[in-house]
Amino acid sequence: MKKYNEEYFSVIDTKTGRKIVDCGDELDALAMVSFDPQNRTITRNKILMSPVIDIEIPKALPTSNVVAVNVKENGCSPRHEQLQNAGPIQLPQGQGEPVVV
Repeated sequence: MKKYNEEYFSVIDTKTGRKIVDCGDELDALAMVSFDPQNRTITRNKILMSPVIDIEIPKALPTSNVVAVNVKENGCSPRHEQLQNAGPIQLPQGQGEPVVV
């Protein structure tokens, strides 16, 4: 037994060429055509499945590589003090490629 149907059926209005309905079963499509057989027709369509890729994402960050930080007597690292005393940080202007959206 298949997990999914590999084809579906479209009922088309022959006068306008517009699709009326898609059906997963050929008998359902034939029933829709039987309402107006002079102006309706069926087309069979294949479902093209693309490759499925499973991606596994780790649930937590790895904790095996812990880095020790040197702390001064007041509890702050030298870099932390530099950032506190520096004031607002200015980002560099005009050094990158422009982004075109």
